[in-house]
Amino acid sequence: MELQQMIERIAKNVNCTTDALQQRMESVYSENCTAWMDSGKTEEDCKVQALRIAGRQVKSEGERLKRSGATLFEGMFISAPRFKDWAQMAYKKAGTTLSTGGEAVVEAMVTDGLATVYEDNNDGTFTKSYNPSLAAKQSFEPEMATVEINSLPKDTHDAGNGLHFHLVWDKNSVTFPSGDKNFKYGAARPLSEKDRTCTFLGRKQGETDVQVYSFRFNGNLAETDQPTFTPGTIAMRPARNGNIAYAKPGVSTFTVDNALQAVFSESPDTMNYDGVHRLEKGLDGIESYVHGLSDKEKWDALVSVIVEVIHIDPRDNGGYILTVGDLDIMSTAGTVDIYIPAAHESQVDFGVGSTLMVLGQPYISRDNEARLVTTGWWCAESMAVSADPGDEGAEGWD
Repeated sequence: MELQQMIERIAKNVNCTTDALQQRMESVYSENCTAWMDSGKTEEDCKVQALRIAGRQVKSEGERLKRSGATLFEGMFISAPRFKDWAQMAYKKAGTTLSTGGEAVVEAMVTDGLATVYEDNNDGTFTKSYNPSLAAKQSFEPEMATVEINSLPKDTHDAGNGLHFHLVWDKNSVTFPSGDKNFKYGAARPLSEKDRTCTFLGRKQGETDVQVYSFRFNGNLAETDQPTFTPGTIAMRPARNGNIAYAKPGVSTFTVDNALQAVFSESPDTMNYDGVHRLEKGLDGIESYVHGLSDKEKWDALVSVIVEVIHIDPRDNGGYILTVGDLDIMSTAGTVDIYIPAAHESQVDFGVGSTLMVLGQPYISRDNEARLVTTGWWCAESMAVSADPGDEGAEGWD
């Protein structure tokens, strides 16, 4: 049986498109072919084995999806900003306050139920300053007590000057609205709370209408860089708010499926995205656009712009830095760097001179310069890295 016939048969058995299965097979093959060939397998044997593994993976993921209660979404990410670690930022800010504020600040933060502080006594012991009501899981009262301890508890933050501390996770609600105990009440806040909120354009599988969704990724899931303007599927757990969904461990993995380009009637550079402003003047239009926004609007502003690749620089650990600039040679706008992670380096199959559509967050720097933080990109016109003289480039969206 030919390989293509096997792909079609297995795709039918595991309930996915042949395109999605073939792309999964190619991913498995690229990761393992060297080791398999070193063990004596032929290239054909390796491809068949990669297909079998890909089929099992897709089937296993489908079974986990059914058990999870998650919903499969079809579409593409249009904005995938870097994750934010809210706890890390909060600890860093509080650490600076504690280390420079003196005893009065320490007492105020402990009394107000904001932190538990451990002061090094330089003799192997520590003085713990804490709020007794929170420690007893009782209703909050502004008070402070101290006790001597022989060692630091796990996962404290070092503020410097002999001070270590935990932030209090929650001091307001002893129970959840359901009446269940609130495990966060009076407890130490984790040192890390990673969060990434991405914008997804698509639909639930089985539906026809396309809309914009806000997808939330927390913890380790927030570390995954999602490809933008690449059609595919991902399982998410919808919230009560219809356009918000949350990622679930072991289930929410994006699977590329180019056949889902048919979901969209237009190419990415001609689509109109809700809440995204198109910069007709290119990067040169950032300054006037940002100055026309209110302080509140600046936080969530997103723009799209057509730019040209002027430099491609490989990164030490894989991936690339793409430097792009305005198409207008008279533009005075600065260039923008797009960081491509190693996981997505295969998408950079074009060279300098290619045209990209980039989407991102515009802002004015402290030096009063217009800047753009890119959160999504798509190759509108590809210039081959080693093009033939007669090669005029190729469109990136069929």
